[in-house]
Amino acid sequence: MRPVYPNYTIFSPTQSSQPADDYSPLTRKEFVRFLLATPTKSELRCQGLNFSGADLSRLDLRYINFKMANLRAANLTHANLSGANLERADLSSACLDGANLQGVKMLCSNAEGASLRGCNFEDPAGVKANMEGANLKGVDMEGSQMTGINLRVATLKNAKLKNCNLRGATLAGTDLENCDLSGCDLQEANLRGSNVKGAIFEEMLTPLHMSQSVR
Repeated sequence: MRPVYPNYTIFSPTQSSQPADDYSPLTRKEFVRFLLATPTKSELRCQGLNFSGADLSRLDLRYINFKMANLRAANLTHANLSGANLERADLSSACLDGANLQGVKMLCSNAEGASLRGCNFEDPAGVKANMEGANLKGVDMEGSQMTGINLRVATLKNAKLKNCNLRGATLAGTDLENCDLSGCDLQEANLRGSNVKGAIFEEMLTPLHMSQSVR
């Protein structure tokens, strides 16, 4: 169950040393200072803020609202983004290797060219990560744990998903053209209506059944 926070804290650049009309990217130092000053039971709202190129690696970013935020080329390696809201956020060219993405919301986010190697999307509480409609062209998600993830109608063209755990994943209507799925576990995954043109299905852990994919 997602914890219920009684209070909301809105992070605004005006609360730091930045002028109100300054839209330059926020630095790690500024953000960490605000994180330390935020009550532990407050839900931090960073909707629409600019973190382009910022180093947010290894930070505790659980349940933060990054909806529509600019995280382009940001460093989020080994960050804890469990339960975070990244809907419609720009994560293009960002690095999230080894990040904790349990129960994350990434509906319609843009993560084109991002690296998500060895990420964990599996929430032990059963909350499914939702990446429906996301742009994941050319992403590298090799070795990620994605049991039950929702990737419906997402774009994964030219993506690398080697050795991923996709058991029970929803891939209905997903664009998997030229996607490398070698070594994946796709048991009980739903691939109905997905585009698998040029996709690689070598060394699969479990065989695909006709009922899983309808072209």
